[in-house]
Amino acid sequence: MTIRPADRRERILSTAAAAFSSEGYAATRLSDIADEVGISTPALYRHFDTKYGLFSATVEQLSRRVDEAVSSVRTHDDPRSEFAAVLTAFTDMTFVHRAGGNLYRWEDRVLRSEDRTYTRDVRIRLNRRLRALVEAARPDIDRTTAQAVTIASLSVAASATTHRAVLGRRAAVDLLSNAAARIVEVEVPQPTEAHIPAPGLAPTGRREAILAASVRLFADRGFHEVTVDHIGNAVGLPASGVYRHFSSKSAILAAALWRTADRTTDAVAAALAQAQNPSEAVVALAERYSELCVDAPDIMTVYMNGIGAVDVSERRALRRSQRLNVDEWAAWVVRARPEVTTAQARFLVHASLNVATDLVNGQPGIGKPLVAAACAKALTG
Repeated sequence: MTIRPADRRERILSTAAAAFSSEGYAATRLSDIADEVGISTPALYRHFDTKYGLFSATVEQLSRRVDEAVSSVRTHDDPRSEFAAVLTAFTDMTFVHRAGGNLYRWEDRVLRSEDRTYTRDVRIRLNRRLRALVEAARPDIDRTTAQAVTIASLSVAASATTHRAVLGRRAAVDLLSNAAARIVEVEVPQPTEAHIPAPGLAPTGRREAILAASVRLFADRGFHEVTVDHIGNAVGLPASGVYRHFSSKSAILAAALWRTADRTTDAVAAALAQAQNPSEAVVALAERYSELCVDAPDIMTVYMNGIGAVDVSERRALRRSQRLNVDEWAAWVVRARPEVTTAQARFLVHASLNVATDLVNGQPGIGKPLVAAACAKALTG
């Protein structure tokens, strides 16, 4: 009689979390998860009878870990101390489970409404607790700004789940939790009207129209949920008309990702051209990237979430381009803050990039100045 390891279910969940987090729901195959765990696919089905059931279980496990970590933090008399303590617990939990911590980028598109209750409740409790602490620590800001500070601090704390840079656990948790806690001290710009990008005019060229429509669809539904027929319908073409301009849906995505990569690189050059010293360079980099995210939220969402859907060689080239930009940012962070190592600076850069994307997605219409201030705060301390 074969005896199943007592931790097999946990191993399946951990492996699945990493796969779903990295590749997304649609691209993840149960057979690959089974191979990684070292069991047959039929053996995996004895634990989870569908891919959806496995995904739902991984999200529930991640939510439970968040709830347990945060609930363990006692209340403090000083709101700033409690704010920092909650963020430290949250940062440590996400770093320990770093490989699967990026699930939150996929869950809303996949989970059925009846399966979101627990996850939503955990998220709401954490958000409300932190926002109340922000409001207690910063009575000078309104609730909308307090919510933005909350989103930004959580984004910094969880940012290690979005990249592969290397730093030891203790060093990473200390660095990120301190950076996340300092977001509460961000200098809030003067209030401005909510920034809602105008729809503008559609490109007249077919290729550009296809690319623009695809980006909107990918950002809204996710790459794997969009078909070439959907794209064609959006621009008034049959699928064959789309294929006259792009060889595949993946080719459309790759073109969008490279365009974003090029814009990000151009933004680095533009930021440095307006700076006179390292400190100004760091702030300018944050401002330029924030401007990209606020002005083109769809393309930046696709850039953050879609890279796992292109082929391996394209993915490597895109990540190489991203690393070059991150390294450029990191070099200026080190010059502005000599006490920070290059490895630490890379973590802070990824945290800042994460803040811009999460603020734009989490608070539509947020103004550029507040996004830029929060991104810069993650870098400058």
